[in-house]
Amino acid sequence: MFGTQNRSQERVNRLAQGDARRVKVRESDPLERVTADARRPRRQQGSFFRRVIWPSLERMATPGSAFVKNVNFDEVRFRLMRAGFPYGMTAQSFVVLKNILMPASLAVVFVAWLPILNEIFGLQFSWLTAPIFAAVGAFYGYKFPDLWLNMVTRRRQTEIQLVLPDMIDLVTVSVEAGLSLYGAIQRISTRFQNPLSEEFLRALQEVRLGRSNIDAMRDMARRVDVDDLSTLISAIVQADMLGLAIANVLRVQSERLREKRTQRAREAAQKAPIKMVFPLVFFIFPALFIVILGPAFLTFLSTGGF
Repeated sequence: MFGTQNRSQERVNRLAQGDARRVKVRESDPLERVTADARRPRRQQGSFFRRVIWPSLERMATPGSAFVKNVNFDEVRFRLMRAGFPYGMTAQSFVVLKNILMPASLAVVFVAWLPILNEIFGLQFSWLTAPIFAAVGAFYGYKFPDLWLNMVTRRRQTEIQLVLPDMIDLVTVSVEAGLSLYGAIQRISTRFQNPLSEEFLRALQEVRLGRSNIDAMRDMARRVDVDDLSTLISAIVQADMLGLAIANVLRVQSERLREKRTQRAREAAQKAPIKMVFPLVFFIFPALFIVILGPAFLTFLSTGGF
């Protein structure tokens, strides 16, 4: 009797162990995990605006739509590429942003600015003033993304211009140590996080995808649009075509870039006194006059000067 009970208990234990092994195998199977995840109810990711409203606006801005008939998406994409695609923005999203800000600026003008101007200057709402303010608000709302994109592009170009001499020095040292030019660029670009390293890595990625080195470098110079980088790329391309020693060319170019950076710093230092004139005249000198001449003026008034 006890033997029969023991055998039954062992059989139950074996069955339980077999079920546990099967469950473990099923959990380790990628296909089984994907199927199980598909059966579970998924939660919607992101806000309602991101999931519903923004895709609808992007569909309105697709090429060929009635809202963007006169928009050159290639030009918009090139401008965004020159700015480094800020915030992951695409050409469609940039056009959508412009079309959203135009009515938003109209609302700001009519809701906020017209009452303020009425209180300060006594301007009354009329059929003459309203269209003027509406046109000005719509114009600046539509052009504000362009101004912002130009500002981001100039800031990125300035950053590239500042880090270019240091990176070329490191590339020169790496080439003189025995690396190839593009191997040195790959090694140095992966060590730093800046716009220039991103552009170099993109050019190298294009080379790995089948483009020639010369075409990738020229395209990078055209995309970045910085004079120092364009001159450097031209020198590298000529040295590659003529079979010159690339280390000597890089050494000469790095010295030239450092000298130009020093000249720009001196030029900025010489412009500083001229730029300080306006804050001095409009902000600092009036405060000094009040502090210095104020007591004398009050004393003059107390003695009955006028």
